[in-house]
Amino acid sequence: MSRDVPAASGAGRLALLIAAVMLMPLAIDIYLPSLPVMARDLGQPSSALQVTITLLLFSVGLGQILVGPLTDRFGRRPALLLGSLLYGLGALLAMSATTLLPLYFSRVLQGLGACAATTVAFAAVRDLYTPAEGARLYSYLNGSLCLIPALAPVVGGVLAVQLGWRSNFAFMALFALVLLATAFATFGETRPRDAELPRPLYRLARYRRVLGDRRFLRYAGTAGVCMAAILIYVSAAPVLLVERLGLSELAFAACFGGNALVNIVTFFRAPRVIHRLGRRRTVRLGLGLVLLAGGLQGLAAWALPLSVAAFMGPVAVLSVGFSLTLGAASSLALEPFRGLAGTAAALLGALQLGGGAVLASLMLATPLSLQMALAAMATLPVALLLVTDRASRPA
Repeated sequence: MSRDVPAASGAGRLALLIAAVMLMPLAIDIYLPSLPVMARDLGQPSSALQVTITLLLFSVGLGQILVGPLTDRFGRRPALLLGSLLYGLGALLAMSATTLLPLYFSRVLQGLGACAATTVAFAAVRDLYTPAEGARLYSYLNGSLCLIPALAPVVGGVLAVQLGWRSNFAFMALFALVLLATAFATFGETRPRDAELPRPLYRLARYRRVLGDRRFLRYAGTAGVCMAAILIYVSAAPVLLVERLGLSELAFAACFGGNALVNIVTFFRAPRVIHRLGRRRTVRLGLGLVLLAGGLQGLAAWALPLSVAAFMGPVAVLSVGFSLTLGAASSLALEPFRGLAGTAAALLGALQLGGGAVLASLMLATPLSLQMALAAMATLPVALLLVTDRASRPA
């Protein structure tokens, strides 16, 4: 299944990699408006349907550890093709599910498929581009993730109203089929020909080599902390804006989508900032904004009554800081691992998504209010990262 990299345009390759990283958020955001209807149709409580999101995220996080060495051993191309296929099969299974068990299993398949595609996308950037170019492209990849929260709930809601909730999964299957066909026709192998082949496939020393690198841990941890703050925001927004403030579904979509647009604009402007400031200074600027957002959110929770402006204003600042940080931090974390790009990209994804999910869950389990939990996550660990950065060497 291995092929030489085709003479496709850089824009075409980037579009394919963007589509690959979209699989994971698409699997969550497009059917969110349909969860209550799905619960009624399947005769289950809403909490049972919420598990479908948890299973997907768990599968993505765990799958990163399994998929990374596979892409280093067998190549990026077969991993992308297989990941797209698994994702599509999972979507078809979910579309036909009449009980919870096959629906749950389908989400595991989709999570494994999405993590394979995402790992390949980040590893391929490390394979093909210089660190400076990679930082720019990581910003584009991460920026594309924010397109889905802005658009998918609207698309999913229209599909559900017109064709029923199962059409959301049919859309996912179609998306995966198009990605599979395009990758088969245009995506060649990007793994360096002289890359080290993992033998045996899973070896503790291989992971230790990546996890033992202080720079990797620092910048992967930075990505995880920022992701945790965003996950707390995503968890808190429906409760604060819909349940407590009484916003309609349309008004909530406008707030949620508007903030996603802030993410998108910043992600696609981030390469210019990186070019001007450098990657390390861009990370520090982004973390400074995240810290500012945490302070503003804490002040609003303490001194102001809950309102859309009091909650979403600091969130917008958080989103700008997050968007500036993620691309540069990803590039800095992966730079030392040319021969282990698949394993390193997988561990980065696991720490960013899995670590972020764990941190967010722990913070949400505290007695803090939702606003104060968000403020705490955006201040305490971020302040620690900024302080310790003074003792680290420039990248």
